Amino acid sequence: MTVFSAGHVPKKGTTGLKTQLLVNEMVIPLNDFTQQYIGNVLKGIAQSLGCSGKDVRFNLDRDGLNFYSEDKDIEIKTEFSRDIVESTVKGMLSPIRGIVWIEKVMITTKG
Repeated sequence: MTVFSAGHVPKKGTTGLKTQLLVNEMVIPLNDFTQQYIGNVLKGIAQSLGCSGKDVRFNLDRDGLNFYSEDKDIEIKTEFSRDIVESTVKGMLSPIRGIVWIEKVMITTKG
């Protein structure tokens, strides 16, 4: 199942972010609004942590939370910061159809 169509053209006024979501190793299709929303939130979190890269990757699994920008680790220095990032992402994903429980999440945003 593919999340992005080959001829995807961003709607007027959007940032052109492309976001892919995998939950428990299953691709969750996202419409344009949801791709933009999740992508902008992740980029905002990265900027708040001092990183301003174009591409962001977020991984959450039993081993913990990892956050990257253009293949560089984004350091989350405090437990509070880690908790707020994790709860923000989980809260963002909770209304999306097809997500019943979250054991492993990978979100990639490019653009």
